[in-house]
This record gives sequence, C-alpha cells and structure tokens, in this order.
Amino acid sequence: MKRRFSSFALLLGIAVTALSGQQQTQAANRKIELPANAVRIGATQSLIVLAEPVTVAPQQPIVEPRSTVGIINALCDVTLDFVGCGFTPTKITIACDTNGDGVVEATILLKNITIVNQLLLQATIPALENLPGSAFPLTCCGGLATITLSRTITAGDDNIFGPFTQTVTCPIDLGLRAPVVVSLGPVSGDCAVPMNILIPGACFLLADGKPNVTSVFAVERTNVSHVIQAKNFLIISTNLIDAFFDFGAASAGKSFLIFVSGPNGTSRNLTLRPQGVPATCPIGNEQGVVVAFTCTTVSSGGPGPGQTPPDSVALMSSCSLERDSTGAYSLTITGKNFRDGGTLTVGGVRPKKVKLKDTESGLNSFSRIVAKKKVCNGLPGAIIYTNADGIASAAFFCAAQCLD
Repeated sequence: MKRRFSSFALLLGIAVTALSGQQQTQAANRKIELPANAVRIGATQSLIVLAEPVTVAPQQPIVEPRSTVGIINALCDVTLDFVGCGFTPTKITIACDTNGDGVVEATILLKNITIVNQLLLQATIPALENLPGSAFPLTCCGGLATITLSRTITAGDDNIFGPFTQTVTCPIDLGLRAPVVVSLGPVSGDCAVPMNILIPGACFLLADGKPNVTSVFAVERTNVSHVIQAKNFLIISTNLIDAFFDFGAASAGKSFLIFVSGPNGTSRNLTLRPQGVPATCPIGNEQGVVVAFTCTTVSSGGPGPGQTPPDSVALMSSCSLERDSTGAYSLTITGKNFRDGGTLTVGGVRPKKVKLKDTESGLNSFSRIVAKKKVCNGLPGAIIYTNADGIASAAFFCAAQCLD
C-alpha cells in the first residue's frame, strides 16, 4: 500500500517541474535556448517556444526566433517545443479569448504530439480545413491565450484510487493579428464612376474597440507601383469595411489586389508563395483566395460585346439563418437568377446540401436558395453563387452567425 500511495503522489507532483542541471545540459546539447520572452509554465523553467522559424506574409510583423509572439499570422502549420513540462500529455489545446472577457472565441486542438526525449516534446497547431492558410480561426484575433496540456491516468496496480486527469495550464502570447480580408462586394465594376466596395473580413477592430485598420488600398496586379488609396472608408464592424474608391476611367480592363493595413500589419493577399513555405500552403488570403477587383471596359449603355447580360448573373439581396428542433442550421438566401447546376460558397466553404426554390415567372431560374450542413463553417462571410456557365455573382456579405 505504501508503494501505491507513493506512486500516486508522484503522479500528482510532476504536473509542473523545474529543469535539473542535467536537463539544462541536455537542452543545451539539443540547442533548446531558454529566452526571456518564452512562455514559462508556472514559476519553473519549463517553457514553450517555436520549434522552428515561421513565415508570415509581407508587411506583417516578423516572429522572433524562439518566441511565440506573432504566430497568429503564421502561414499554415505552426510547430511548438514544450521543454521540461514534467509529464507526457496525450492532449494539448489552445483557448483563444481575444477580448479577455472570459468567453472563449475558439478552441484549437494540437496534433502530432511527439516525444523527442525525456525533456522535450513537440506538437503542431494544424492549418484549418476551411482556412487552409492559417492555424487560427478568424474569430481569434490574437493576444494572450491559454494552452492546456493534459493526460488521463487510468486505474492500475500502482494507482488504487481510480482514474484521474492530470493537467497543466498556462498563458501563451500569440501576438495581435493583422487584419484579414475575406472577399469583396462587388468584385467588378465600371471604374469610370466612383464606387463603394464592401470588404468582409476579420479583426478590423482591436479588443478595446480601437481600429486595427488605418488604410485601404488597391495594387494593380501587373504593375505593383500603381497603388490607389481609397478616398475614405468606414469600419462598420470588426468583420466589415465600406471603402469608397475612385479608380478612374484609365483603369478600365485592369485588375487590382485589395489590401487593408493597420498597426499590426497588412492583410494577406499572396500572389506568390514565400520561399521555404510548403507547396500545400495556398496563396491568396487565409482561405486560399486571391482578393481582387476588376475594372470593366464599358462605362455606359449597358453590356457591350462579350459582356455578361444582367439576367445571367445571380444577384443576392438578403440572407437568414434558421435552426430546427434538432439543432441543425439552414441558411436561406434570397435574390434572383439562381440557375440549376450552379455552385454556392459561404465564406469560401461549400455547403453539403443546396436546394433552389421559388421558380421565377417565365425564366429558367430561381429566387431562393436553402443551404444546409457546413454553412456555419463560413459564417459570417461572403456568399457567392456561380451559375453552371461559370459566371459568378458579386460577393454578398452575410453577417449571420451560428451560436455554437
């Protein structure tokens, strides 16, 4: 009985442990530095640092070696070193509470927990399925988060007290996220006439309500020295900006990449993959979409030769989110010119079930779409319907959000 009790006490006592002199020597041999800005577990010398340098998009803050500050902007996966944690976890999670109100906006499960030696283990924050360019959901705008390591101890000969869960929890500084641009509405127009462009995205406001965006601008895709600043813009919410552009008639036929910028960097809109980034990591924004506005070539008099006639382009006017008695969500989109065989995306995600309803009189089209399954993955976000002929609608931003 004495041996069993001692074993149980030992299990409880190793939740947090300091590095011994021998362990520090092992760490040095493996080139595990112990920097002042690393995340430390409790008052011990156990810590969490980057396993390797991470890459961010141009005009975003560089992540210092062996630090975690700024990994919120990392391209794709992020691998962390856990040094001297005292036990081997079977589960590691990060809880993101950007505004510090005690309500977690996102919980992230790490993968590939690997034991390197008795001192060092590694785990990876994986890129998301619906956000393949980032390991952090758009609801997480960075700041201090909580990382939890845990394992379950089962009953056995050396533990007569029954199963229990052992955990270590500590803060980790992700850094503040650069603003994220998801899409545009509209995506093309007559640039001879000044226009408003809606820009859906994320993290346009900081946790204290201050702007995370101080400029909105367009860069010509084939001439990066040609930059057009928005005449003015309004941050409607942390997920939406209304920008007023005057591209000018000389921009007819040109395409422009759209960016927003602020104190924590410029939005991602890659046209080339940075050196050293895996080929599986997409270009464009965090969703893998290049966000661009195209100036049409006709300024008046309706569509010209080769242009899309209005009745072949899907138009959206409203969206609504409903939940049935089983808890399942469905998204209803109203508008016109929805044709059979088209493709619907909600925040870059394709719902599993899409039905067209309400046939328009005298036309081979519909005025309502009902989408189910996976709609929550892209909300709030931009809705685009592409008819079977390949002609896509202008992006329509839907602010609806699922509760869980």
